[in-house]
Amino acid sequence: MKSASIQSKSTIKIAALTQISGTSLLRTFIRTALASLLITLAGCAMFPATPPPKSTPAPEATAPPRTERALANLADGLKRYDAGNYEEAKTSFLLAADSGVLTTGQQLDARKHMAFIYALQNRESSAREEFEKAFALDAKFELTPAEAGHPKWGPIYRQVKADVATRRTGWFAPKPPAPSERLFNEAMVAYDAGDYAKAVQLFNDIQKESIATPERIKVYKQTAFGYCLLKKRGLCSSEFAKILKLQPGFELSAAEAGHPSWGATFRKAQADFNSTAKGLAKDSSKKK
Repeated sequence: MKSASIQSKSTIKIAALTQISGTSLLRTFIRTALASLLITLAGCAMFPATPPPKSTPAPEATAPPRTERALANLADGLKRYDAGNYEEAKTSFLLAADSGVLTTGQQLDARKHMAFIYALQNRESSAREEFEKAFALDAKFELTPAEAGHPKWGPIYRQVKADVATRRTGWFAPKPPAPSERLFNEAMVAYDAGDYAKAVQLFNDIQKESIATPERIKVYKQTAFGYCLLKKRGLCSSEFAKILKLQPGFELSAAEAGHPSWGATFRKAQADFNSTAKGLAKDSSKKK
């Protein structure tokens, strides 16, 4: 019995020791784990994690390249030209020609059509300028036989071609433009830039010069256009009346007559002039 009792006590002591030893090991493990965690956290504080790179957004659709835009403007200009929408066509041709990316042939196409439009609008100096630019691009620039034979721009083209050829031979030094021509070109630059007030002022200055009737009619017409674009209908109508006094049968071109800014004003001025002319003719007949 003593032996059993002693054995039982020994077993209890061993269990107790084992429990104490296990508890101690557990505490040591926990302390070690906590120490490791604190070291890790301290390291993270000193060396913050590098944030992940920002994702690059998907590229948005870009505008068409300059060449595509230039070609689209050239095609649009040709389409509008064929439809008789000359002002809109001229804008498209100008954008295409000034893009700097067209081939020489494409630039020539734009330049010659702008010359055609200016000729149709009775703006001979501007038509000449476009033909000059065409010859500067290509010394051998040629219109087709059908184009060269056109009554509006054919003579202008042939004159420019002759002038260019003469200048190349060194026989001819171009004379400076007359004051009225210089003023007209300056006025047209302002007009094309949308500065209609300055253009009208310059056109009025030209009217004070001694110029031939065809040039005077052209100046009166551009002055009328400028006044109409400034919404000064009365002054616009007065300029048209000046034209009709010089040339009673005067008509605007089809493109000009259909312009929303001055077409109706011209038709009214024309009707008033014809009515007055008929009244004067009737009175004259009675006196006889």
